[in-house]
Amino acid sequence: MENKEKLNRESLLNGDIHALAASRPGVIQLMPDDERNQMVAELIANAPSKTEIWVFAYGSLIWNPAIEFDSKCRCTIQGYHRSFCFWTMFGRGSEEQPGLMMGLEPGGDCDGIAYRIGADALESEIDILFRREMLSYVYKPTWIKAQASDDPDNVIDVLTFVVNEENDRFCGEMDEQTLIRTIAIAEGAIGRNCDYLYQLVDHLDELGFEDPTMTLLEKKVRQYRSERSSTDQL
Repeated sequence: MENKEKLNRESLLNGDIHALAASRPGVIQLMPDDERNQMVAELIANAPSKTEIWVFAYGSLIWNPAIEFDSKCRCTIQGYHRSFCFWTMFGRGSEEQPGLMMGLEPGGDCDGIAYRIGADALESEIDILFRREMLSYVYKPTWIKAQASDDPDNVIDVLTFVVNEENDRFCGEMDEQTLIRTIAIAEGAIGRNCDYLYQLVDHLDELGFEDPTMTLLEKKVRQYRSERSSTDQL
């Protein structure tokens, strides 16, 4: 696929990403603007702090946050783990070959980055964040405690996005071969599914985090693609 769409601050604000999703009617249920705006307003009003919101990044928000922030820290949350757990039919997949995207599922723990948004920027930045993460109903905005990696005594309330297991795009656990094959071959308007995984593992490594599950998955996806490429099946 050529002429990939860019997922960035500009494309979120000018509606390109929304238009991309809307161009495939019936593929996903989009959240109306007024509903999303109300959700943003209520979240800010009921946030643990009136002076800041920390946003926990565990996937592409790590290397492509799109929001503006005034500080960040490495941290860990308990009770959830990252997982390729829901289908995408437009970003890194298609209706013919759906891809898999990442969410938080219950159990275990998860390392990531927390971004701090100050009071003056809450409305604009949470709006951008929700244009991205709450485009549809596949996530549930969730408050959770995070422990700073460099200061274990520093525990902060963070906003993150947990997969909605009631959503029809949620796939949960699947057999390993289906998982590997899907990520290896799926591609959509934003890019290849495998590149998301590769970037994730690279950035976790740069941050000094270990995620053996994702590291092993990357190895197996690369092997699958190499074997398919040798027989010209990619």
